[in-house]
Parts: sequence; C-alpha cells; structure tokens
Amino acid sequence: MKFNIPNLNPKKIYKENKKTLIFQFTSWYVLHFIAILFFIGIAVIGTVSYFLIQSTKSELQAIEEKLIYITGEDSKENLQDSLDEILYPDHSNYFVKIKTDDNQMLAQSRGWANTFHVDEVHLNWLEPIFWNGNHGVFFHEEIPWNQPNGKKGTIQIKLQLNKDAEFLGLMIQVILITGVISLIAGSILIFQLSKRNLKPLLMITNAVGKMRGSTDLKKRIPVPEAPRELSELSLTFNHLLHQLEEQFEREKSFVSNVSHELRTPLTAFKGHLKLINRWGKSNPVVLEQSIQALDEESKRMERMMIQMLTLARNEHFESKNERVNLTVVIERVVMQMQNDSNVEIIRNLGNNIFGMADEEQFRQIAVILIENAIRYTDEHGKITIVLEKDNEEIRFIVTDTGIGIPVQDQHKIFDRFYRVDKDRSRQTGGTGLGLSIAKELVHNIGGTITLVSKTGFGSTFTVHLPLIKSGYS
Repeated sequence: MKFNIPNLNPKKIYKENKKTLIFQFTSWYVLHFIAILFFIGIAVIGTVSYFLIQSTKSELQAIEEKLIYITGEDSKENLQDSLDEILYPDHSNYFVKIKTDDNQMLAQSRGWANTFHVDEVHLNWLEPIFWNGNHGVFFHEEIPWNQPNGKKGTIQIKLQLNKDAEFLGLMIQVILITGVISLIAGSILIFQLSKRNLKPLLMITNAVGKMRGSTDLKKRIPVPEAPRELSELSLTFNHLLHQLEEQFEREKSFVSNVSHELRTPLTAFKGHLKLINRWGKSNPVVLEQSIQALDEESKRMERMMIQMLTLARNEHFESKNERVNLTVVIERVVMQMQNDSNVEIIRNLGNNIFGMADEEQFRQIAVILIENAIRYTDEHGKITIVLEKDNEEIRFIVTDTGIGIPVQDQHKIFDRFYRVDKDRSRQTGGTGLGLSIAKELVHNIGGTITLVSKTGFGSTFTVHLPLIKSGYS
C-alpha cells in the first residue's frame, strides 16, 4: 500500500510563516530582547568592573605607600623581611620586585621567578592589565624609589586579578543563562499572547475566505468584543456587505420592474397591431384609435427610456457645482410648464437668490417636481412654488392641492418605479422614476429633499440647499 506523503519544504514553510503577524511579533520581541540584554549586560559588567578596579587601586595605593616606606632602609636583609611582612599572609596575590637602576635585585616576593617566566600578553586597550599564560590576569604598575644614600630604583608590582575575573565570568554566565531562559519564556509568552489577540482577526480572515465565490449576500463576518479596532473593522465591513446586498436587491428589483414596465407597452403594441390588422383596414375609427394609442405608448416608452438613462448617468455623473441664480432657473421652468398646463401656478420667488449647484441638474429637479405636481393636480387646483432663504439654508418648495399621498406610502415614494395610484400614473404618463431621479440629483448638488402630504389635500416637496460659503465669489 502506498501513502501519499505531502511534500513539506521547510524553506517554503518558513517563507510563508515569515509573513504572518505572529511570526513578526515574536521575531520583533526576540531581536529587541537580545539587543536590550546585550546593552544591559555591557552596562552591568562595565559598572562592576569599574568599581572592582577602583577598589583594587585603593588597596594598591596603600601597599605602594608601605613599599616606598621600606625602601628607605639600607639593609638588603631588612628590606626582604619588611616586604614579606607586608605581603604575607593577607596580600599573597601581590607579586613585588624591588631593584636598583643598575638592575640589581634588592627584594622580591615569593614565587616571582616561577610565575613570570612565560611571555605576557598586554592588552592595548587596558594598558595596566596583562595576561599571563599560566596564572591568568594581572594588574601591573611600576613606581620609583630613592634611598638616603642616593641609590635609586623601581618597584614592580603585579597584582593577580583572577578572583575578580572569576567573579565577572560568573556574572556573565548568570546574565547569559537568565537571558536565555527569559528569551525562551518570553518568546513562548509573546507567541501565545499574539495568537490569542490575533484570534479575532483570524476569525475575520477565515469568514471572509469562506465568502469567496459565494452568491449568498446575507453572510456576515463575526464581530469580536475586543479589541475595539477589530470590532469597528468588522462592523464597517458588515455595513459595506449590507449596502452591497441592498444595492444588489435594488438592481434586481430595478431589472424586474423594468421588465414589467416594458412588457406592458409591448403588450399594448401587440394588441393594437392585431386590432389594426383585423379591423383597421375596413374601419377608419378603429385605425385612428389604435394609431393614437400606439403613439401614446411609444411616447411613454420613450420617456421611460430617457429617465432610465438619466438614472444610470447620475450614478457616475460628477456634479460641477457653481454659483447659480436659482430664481432665474425656476422662472424659466415655470414659464415652460405654464404654457403646457391649465393648472394655476402661483410663484413666490425671492429676488436673485444664488446657490451652489449644477445648473442643469437643478433645472431637472425643478422640472420633475413641478411636472409631478401638475400630473396629480386637477384643473381646478393650484400649485404654489416658493424659493426662499434664511441664515441657515435655501429652500425650494413645490406645493400642490392634488390627491395627496397616504402616510403608509410616503417612505416609498422616492423608490424606483413606485407609484401610489398606478392607474392614474398610466393615464397621466407617469413612470415612477421621476422622484427617484430628483432625490439623486438633490443629493448630487449637496442638498436634501423632504415630503409633507395628506390624502385629499395635496403634497409639499421641499428641497433644502446649503448657503454659499462666505468669501466665495
């Protein structure tokens, strides 16, 4: 039986793990810990060494004073006895040699010849200290002396520092062992802490990975309680998913509504063509009615197509807001509408009110709102158009005395293809897209639109626009 053993490439695994946050956090800790341990070790060893050397120098100074004192004696035998008395037994680690300028040896400590018969290694960066191959580290110093009889010479002092060196070596071992243990324990701790703290992020990553290729837009990623940054990231991402789902549903509904709305005029076209084919050739009245119906349906379809193109263009259109005389724009639209309508239009427009807007888009807003008011207002009704401003904003208000909008339908009135009275909309040529376009256009120029309506009494649409900032010309 053969088993398929996966090809585990250590180098590849290392390169992949090297990119993870856990690896980076642990590596960062290890490198910084080693650097800190190194500097702390240098500082501790340097400080201890300094104080040991200062203590040695103090002790050496006391010995030097005694040695200088005994060199004042004339007798060579007395000098050797005095030297032995000073060094033994308390200062047996001192090696002393007293000689004259002509290199005549007067006295020396025990074991001098056996200790210093090998080569010495002097450390250039620590001039008084040298290394003896057999007996370790020594501190070296020479001082001059003078006898009353006029003789002169030098005192060579070599102080063995093995105990100090052993103490420093022990300290280095303690620091290294403590550092290695702390490094291993700290690395494991940092690894576990990083793994625990990054667990919410890994959960989010796994959840996002599972969404890849999925068509279910209702899926959401988990929201961890902590840390706050990941909670906010999860909430933001879920909000984006919610917006994407809503956008998809809107587009789905839009396509469905478009299909339905186009099916109606096409069905009417087909029916009237059959009617013409069957009766129109012999009946002029049927022919005339069918042609008129076909003309009305074609105009309605053309208007729907134009509005659909407007919606699509507005989604990617960048408004060029500039200083516009809103009064003049509304006056032109009202004059155009009055010529095509029998409904009374009352104007109450402030003189030369300027605002920041895209002139063409604001004109479309005015056309849609006034046309909508005319469409749903009887001939005996009236429409009031107001343009005013105060210290806070500019308001463009269109009020009609038409059929009004039920309260339960008011929150849907700006949705695409939504119509309160579908039969009346079809009779008047409404497509259900106008107010949706108006809302998007108002948003494009930085404003908002609100509705107040009561069934049987009419509706009031108000466009709120910001004032021109001071200093703008």
